[in-house]
Amino acid sequence: MSALDNSLNELRRVHKKFDLEGSFETNRQANAKWPKTLAHSAEIDYFYDNCEPVDVEIETGTTPICFFDLSKIEDAQVGYKWMGDSNKTEINEDWLDDYLVLMDDMGGGKPIIAITSTIGTPVWASYDAVDPFKIADTLADFFLAFAKLIEIVHGEYDIFGIYNDDDTLSTAFRERLIEEVSPLLGTENFERFFDYFYG
Repeated sequence: MSALDNSLNELRRVHKKFDLEGSFETNRQANAKWPKTLAHSAEIDYFYDNCEPVDVEIETGTTPICFFDLSKIEDAQVGYKWMGDSNKTEINEDWLDDYLVLMDDMGGGKPIIAITSTIGTPVWASYDAVDPFKIADTLADFFLAFAKLIEIVHGEYDIFGIYNDDDTLSTAFRERLIEEVSPLLGTENFERFFDYFYG
């Protein structure tokens, strides 16, 4: 888990550096508190044991992204794993059993999904009811890329400086992400990662 350790350390570092909302806590409660209705993986357990997000909400320059702690992870699947108005009784047949919504934007509808049945726990994403698409080969890759994204957005562009005066995305910002984030994910994953956040 050294790669995941490294990415979680980076995530915590940038979260603390920019004094962002919420906290990442070492609670070691994943095994005891994990909902029986949800699939999980060794990487997901490690994340929640060592870096459980509590009330973490991070501004990306478009809409804030929310993490789900252990007390909210089951409810976060409503509208995805379960039909939205079914009170967790009606399964969405189009949603795979190994999909776990780990993060979402403030209003919902843009899930970041961990694929729990695959070694390394790849990360996929979706928006506007499109089929999920891969944005990182592993959970570790995703968190490292996300930490770098946060550092650039908050540290170099003061969040909303990623936009030009005419509300178009800054070319210089995109070039910084290509320079810093693309090598962490690979070109194809980066293009989809970028599309999810800024497409």
